[in-house]
Formats: sequence, C-alpha cells, structure tokens
Amino acid sequence: MEGSLPAASANQSAAPQHVVEICLDNLKDEVLNILRNEASYKETIRKLETELSVYKRAFVDVDTELKASQFQLLETEELNKRLEKECHSFKTQDKGHRVVMLLDGDGAIFSAQFIGQGQKGGHAAAQLLSDSTLQHIATNYDSRAIQLWVYVFFNKRGLVDAFRRTGLAPFINKFEDFVLGFNQATERFLMVDVGNTKEAADAKLKVYLEDEIRLPETFKIIFGGCHDNGYVANLYSQITAGYKEKLILLKSYTEMAAGIAALGLPSLAIPELFMLQKIGDETPPFSPSHKSPPLSGKVNLGFNPPLPVISRPIVPNVAIHKQKPAPCTLFYLKSSCKFGSTCKFAHDYVLTDAQRDELAKFNKKVPCPTALSGGQCKFGDSCCYGHVCPFLPNCFFFKQGKCKFRQANMHATPGGG
Repeated sequence: MEGSLPAASANQSAAPQHVVEICLDNLKDEVLNILRNEASYKETIRKLETELSVYKRAFVDVDTELKASQFQLLETEELNKRLEKECHSFKTQDKGHRVVMLLDGDGAIFSAQFIGQGQKGGHAAAQLLSDSTLQHIATNYDSRAIQLWVYVFFNKRGLVDAFRRTGLAPFINKFEDFVLGFNQATERFLMVDVGNTKEAADAKLKVYLEDEIRLPETFKIIFGGCHDNGYVANLYSQITAGYKEKLILLKSYTEMAAGIAALGLPSLAIPELFMLQKIGDETPPFSPSHKSPPLSGKVNLGFNPPLPVISRPIVPNVAIHKQKPAPCTLFYLKSSCKFGSTCKFAHDYVLTDAQRDELAKFNKKVPCPTALSGGQCKFGDSCCYGHVCPFLPNCFFFKQGKCKFRQANMHATPGGG
C-alpha cells in the first residue's frame, strides 16, 4: 500500500496545461520561428529592392528613349514639310515662269481711244494688257511670280492706209507715238513693224509660237491671232505635240474665227483694249487710183459699212469738264473705267496733254469718296480725286462749315485765315 503513493503523486503532477499556457507556448514557437527566418526575410527584401532599382533605371532609360524618339519624330515631320515645299518649288520651276503673248497687230488692233493718246496711250494700253493678263493667270492657273513677254507684229504702212480710208485719219500722226509708248512701258514689251510684205506678221507669229512653246521655262502662250483661220493648222499642230495646256487664246474681235473657236482652247478677253470689228477697205473717192500695199492677211478690207469716226468733237471755248457729255475721269486719267461702253460719261474724246492736265486739275477739286468717308485711299497721292481742300489755307466754305472736304484731315490748317 505504501509503495503505491508515489505513483499517485506522479499522476497528479502530470495534470493537463491550461489553454492559456498552450496559446503562449504556440505564440512562443511562432516568435521563435519568425526570429529564425528574419535573416531570410531581410535577404528577400534586399533582393526585391535591388530588382525595383533595376526596374526604375530601366523605366528612366525607356522614358528617355521615348522622349528622344518623339523629338526625332517631330524633326522628321519638319524635314518632310521642308522637302515637300522644295519638291513643290521644283515642280513649279519645271512648269516655267514665262508667259509669252504673241499678237498679230494687223488684226488685233489696239483701240483708237488708246492710239489717239499717243505715247501716253501706249503706256496705258501696255498697263491694261499687263494687269489684265497677270490677274487672269493668277486667278485661273497659278499665283507664282511670272514674267510677261509681249510681241506685237504689224504692218505699219498698211494700218495707216486703212486708218486713212475709214475715217480714222486723226489717229495716223499719233500711231507712231503710241508704238513708242508701248515699247517704253517695259523692257519685255515689243511692238515691231514687219513691213508691208504679204504674210510677214504671220511668219513671225508662227516661228515665235513654234520656238517659245517648246521652252521648259514657258508656262503659257497667249495667242492673239484669233481673227484668222490661217493659224488653225499651227495651233492644232502644237496641240497634237502635247502643248495644249500651254495655250490661251486672246480675243480681239467680238467673235473668233470659226476654225480657231472650234479648237476649244481657253480664252482671255480684255475689254476696251482692241477694236471690236475689222477695219473696212473702201477706196476713198478722192483717190480712185490709189493702191495700198497688201496687209499681212488679217485686216479684212471688205467690211461694209466702213467703221465710223470714233472721236467726239470738243466744243471750243468750253472747259473740258463742262463738255456734254463730260469726259470719263477714270478712263482718261486711269484707263480703268469698269463700265466700258455703258458708262454715262464719254470715252471717245481725243484729248491733248493740256486738256488731260486741265481735267486732272479740276478733279482734284472733287473729294475722294474713300477719303471723304474716313477710309484710307489705296491710290494715295496718285488718286485722280482730291484728298485735301484745294483752297487751303484760306477756305471760305470751311469757315462757314460748308466745305465739301468735310473730313478734319482734309484741311491742314483748320480755320486758317
């Protein structure tokens, strides 16, 4: 009995642990496990940090390359734009920069209104021809900078005789001055008397057409021989050779010759620059035996009735601006009246230089409509109307508040005595 007591004490000492103790033991094990793995975790973190640093450097490198690529792309786009401009410039140069006008002056005869002004008329005709042609080219084809060359071939003796027979004798003495003024207008304008040999002007025009149209620097040929079917074969030959795109027809008479109209080429008309009908050919009664040399084939001398005298007589001892009807200011001073034959003022006086000066002086007494409305006149000092009161500094009407130059800047010394 006594030998069993120690065994009972042992069983009592082996009693189960409390649940808290068990949890603490487990927690202790976990802590010990964490402490044992701390070095491994630190090594893992170090590796991850190293990898992150590598990724960051890679990102920076890629971002730098991306920005460099974007910059290079912009440079490439700019280079492409410059190359496109250069390519367009080369193409434009290939198309040529010269516009050549060839005129048969025996048929495309300048208006008597210009011829009657002599040298000034030659200048004015050349200016109108140049302005109208360049505007037509810029509007319908290309706005590039071009050079305009004009060649006019005519039979002076034949034209003078035709003028004499048809009542245009007053213009004969002015014709030579007109030619001089036309040639002086610009270095590239040339009006040439080819003599009275038959078909002389034809031959010149045909040769120039053949040579000029084949030059690479020639952009357009403007052909002013539309009144004569004799040029049809030459024009058609150029069309067949592939030069149709270079050809423009310049109308002089109201209607073209049927054969030339049938070619279907683009055309240009310049109002009031040329006579609209062919000059007649009636032998004057005072000289039945007179025989004029043949023209070059373009002036139709069979028109009936003959062209009437165009000039309107000026009433003597009457100021030029008081003629009935009054002369058109824009026509005589600027050669640019847009109303043409419908203008209510006269275009058919033949004015001397003194009369033109008189008309210009009078018109300076008329306020410029643009300046009067407070605008800026594009003509400036060359405007044919007045920009300042002509009675300065002693304008009586300004003092009364009734001067028609009513803008303040039209009186340099307002209220001056």
